[in-house]
Amino acid sequence: MRKGNRVIHVAEGRVNAFLAQGYDQVNEKGEIVKRATGGRTVNIAEYNAVVEELEALKKENATLKAKIAKLEKGAKK
Repeated sequence: MRKGNRVIHVAEGRVNAFLAQGYDQVNEKGEIVKRATGGRTVNIAEYNAVVEELEALKKENATLKAKIAKLEKGAKK
């Protein structure tokens, strides 16, 4: 389990309790296996940046899907 720069070893039965406290579950390589489910705060500037990026990516995704559909329609002719 990791929270910030603190890494602790926890028994499998207690993992969910630590996830709720804001700890991420990590493997031996330090890669996140399961993200924290609570105990964290995000400042509004970071949140707004993520929301803006999400909206831009959704628009880009819709545009690319339309292009794919158009190309597939043209290829069937």
